[in-house]
Amino acid sequence: MRPPILSRERLARILLVLDKNAGTLPIREITRTFSVRKWEIEAAAALGWVEIITRKPPIGRPSRLVLKVNNSQTAKLPPYRSEIEKPISIRHERFALFSTHAVPYGSRFLARHGLGLPCITDAYQRAFPSATNRRAAAASASRLKRRYDVRIARAWFYARFDGDISRDEPMPTTPRAIWQRLKQARSWRV
Repeated sequence: MRPPILSRERLARILLVLDKNAGTLPIREITRTFSVRKWEIEAAAALGWVEIITRKPPIGRPSRLVLKVNNSQTAKLPPYRSEIEKPISIRHERFALFSTHAVPYGSRFLARHGLGLPCITDAYQRAFPSATNRRAAAASASRLKRRYDVRIARAWFYARFDGDISRDEPMPTTPRAIWQRLKQARSWRV
């Protein structure tokens, strides 16, 4: 799952909504009416662009308000959406794992006898169980094997098998982080 990171475009959306509504709105209304999530408002407050206050009326339940900060020179700008790196898909990670490790019940001769790796079609069909047509799975697997994030994940699993990286160390979520960790470990696969 992608970690929630506030982008500059979403911050601009929050500030635009607040500008159109006199600089203040209840959190409940901004989330329901304008499709802004609570974690985005809290991230904008942490950066210093908005302020969240609790208003307690004499009767009834308290409400939380979002106020636009007028003096925001010290506020930090979040990165653009295009600058936020996407993590590797769990299915792509599983395909990389299955294509680098021998499967005990593979359907090919070498994999069956423990003499080699399974073919990428078997690995693809294990990672994507809905792929039932073997020829379509072979075509998709060869395309998937050429993707950069899958290649770097395969390099991670091979480096773990070679002993360059500890088996207990969890794999980073983004391709750049994997590449940097492999470079730190001085793996020849980088």
